Amino acid sequence: MLSAEPRLIPRPDHPISRANIDVEVLKVLYRLHHRGYKAYLVGGSVRDLWLGKKPKDFDIATDAQPQDIRRLFRNSRIIGKRFRLVQVFFKGGKIVEVSTFRSRSEFDSDGEVLAPNNTFGSPAEDAWRRDLTINGLFYDIADFSLIDYVGGLADLENRVIRVIGPPEVRFRRDPVRMLRVLRHAARTDFRIDAASWQGVKSHRQLIRLCSPARVRDELLKDFKSGFCGDFMLLMVDSGLLPAILPHFEEFLQDATAVEAVKNRLREIYKIVDLLSRTNLPFSEAFFWAGFLIPFLETAQGVAFQEIKPEAVEPFVHDSLAILDFAKGRREEVILLWLTAAHLLRLLSAGQRLPARLKRRTCLPEAWLLQQILAGASPELVEEITLRAGIVPSLPDTPPKKKGRRGRQGRPRKKIFPV
Repeated sequence: MLSAEPRLIPRPDHPISRANIDVEVLKVLYRLHHRGYKAYLVGGSVRDLWLGKKPKDFDIATDAQPQDIRRLFRNSRIIGKRFRLVQVFFKGGKIVEVSTFRSRSEFDSDGEVLAPNNTFGSPAEDAWRRDLTINGLFYDIADFSLIDYVGGLADLENRVIRVIGPPEVRFRRDPVRMLRVLRHAARTDFRIDAASWQGVKSHRQLIRLCSPARVRDELLKDFKSGFCGDFMLLMVDSGLLPAILPHFEEFLQDATAVEAVKNRLREIYKIVDLLSRTNLPFSEAFFWAGFLIPFLETAQGVAFQEIKPEAVEPFVHDSLAILDFAKGRREEVILLWLTAAHLLRLLSAGQRLPARLKRRTCLPEAWLLQQILAGASPELVEEITLRAGIVPSLPDTPPKKKGRRGRQGRPRKKIFPV
C-alpha cells in the first residue's frame, strides 16, 4: 500500500552532510529551491552518503517539469523519449541530471494498471516507482532532512536488500531488477530479504525477455565494480546465471561442479576485484575472459593450462553470442585466453617467450591473467601492477633457429596455434 505520509528524519538525526555533495549538484538544488520548487537528492547517492561512501554520481528529482528546468538553466538540454529529463552542464565536463517526479505505475490498485512513463506525479509516487527500498530515499535541500516513503531507512539500519512492492510484479515489469537486487547485496554486504530472494529464484527465466545487449552491459558494470566475486556467487546460487547463459545449466546441475565453480570464482575474483578498485584501464576482454574460465575448467574437468585450444573457441562463441557480442570482440577474448594459457605453460617450464608472443598487444593483460590463474597473491599482483607496470621483465626472446621445411617448402605446422 502506497503511503502518503513519509517518515521524516531531521538533520541532527542523520549523517548526511552538504560537505559531501558536489558543488555543482548543490547549485542545481539551491536554484530549484529558491525558485519555489521541491528539490531532492534521490536514489543511490542518498544511500551511499548514508553508508559513508563517495557517490559515483548524484541525481536530482523535482516537481518542476522539464521545460521549467530548461528555462532555469541555460547550460542544459532535455533528453529522453520514454521519460524526459534534463542534463545540466558545468565546466570540466560535469553533468547533473534532473528528473521530474514520476507517477506510480505498478502500485495502482491491483498492481497491474500501468501509468504512462511520461506522467508526472508526487514525491510519494516517485519513491514507489524505484527498485529497492534503500534506493527510494530523498534528501531535501530545503531543511536538510531525509524523507522515506518506502521503509528504506529501516532497511539501511538493518542491512537488508528489499524490493519495493511485490517482487513478482516488479520483476515482470523489468527483469533487470533481479540483477540489481544481487548487485546491491554484493556491494553493500547486506542480506536479501526472503521474499525478494525467492522472487529472483522463481522468476529468473524472465531475464531472457530482456535485450541481450542490455544484460551484457549490466554484467559489465559488475565486472568492473570491485565486488564481482560476491555478485557471481549470488548469480550461481539464485540460478540467474544459467538463465542468462543456458549452456551453463548442464554442468551446474551437479552439486560438486557448482562447488568447484564457486571455489574458482572466489580465487579469481579475490584478485580481480582488488585490481578493479585501483581503476586501472583494463579491457572488456580481460573481464570476460576471467569470468568464463571457471566454467570451461569445470565443463572440461581440467585446469586452465590443460584445456585444449580447440575447446576454447566454441565455448567463448557460445557464451558471448547469446549476449549480442560482435564476432570481433569475441575473438579478442579468445586471443587473450590462448595467450594467457601459452604464457602459463612457458613460464612454468622456465622457457623463453618467442618474439611473436611479445608483439601481441594483449600480452600485458594475458600475463596478468595467467598470474591470477597460477595463484599469485593479491599483494604481489597489486605491487607489480601499481609500481612496476602490468608486465615485469620477461625472459629474452630465444635466438632464431633455422627450421626444417616440408616437401612443399612450407614451415612445419605450429603445435600451439597462438
